[in-house]
Amino acid sequence: MLSSNNLLKKVLPNLIQTAGAHRKPRWLPVAKSKIYRIPKRPVITEEERLELLRINNNYKTQMRAIRRFYHQDMIKQKSSRESATSEMSQRLEAEEWTRCIEINDKWNAQVATEREERRKKEIAAMEEYALARMEKKDILLREKIEKASAEIRREKELSSTFITPETLDSAIDHAIANPTDYNFAIDLKGNVYKGRDTMAAPPTEQKASATN
Repeated sequence: MLSSNNLLKKVLPNLIQTAGAHRKPRWLPVAKSKIYRIPKRPVITEEERLELLRINNNYKTQMRAIRRFYHQDMIKQKSSRESATSEMSQRLEAEEWTRCIEINDKWNAQVATEREERRKKEIAAMEEYALARMEKKDILLREKIEKASAEIRREKELSSTFITPETLDSAIDHAIANPTDYNFAIDLKGNVYKGRDTMAAPPTEQKASATN
């Protein structure tokens, strides 16, 4: 007697070949003899219907359980990937933050160095400008002092001719004895006649004096 496995090995190829040989390709249309044929609904007993309903319900329950299992598994995998991704993103963010801080520190150090050099140059320029202004003021002050000293010396020299209360009488006597007349006149020929009482010479006398 043949076992079930040997029987399946011998019968199954023949069944597959028979089914494949007499199966109609799906791209061919319905036969004309079967276009208007209404298939008769199979009649089954109540026990068979209940058994099919039980099998169908069991199938749906098992498929629902399988779908739920895969759904939960996918959720777990997704959560694990998200957690791994979040950890990686946090790590990358921390590394990026550290790198940004290092770059910022380098920039701050460079800017501080440039600012210090700029301040040194500005201070040196301000010192030079202040020294130049101080020198210019010193030169102006020395010039003013020299002018004032010269004015003082000149006034001191002129002070010897000033009329003091002690020399007032002698100055009056000298002025009376030596009158000075600052008036003068000029004729049409440009001759100057000093003194208020000086008379202009006649033209003939002028010619004679010119020939002599």
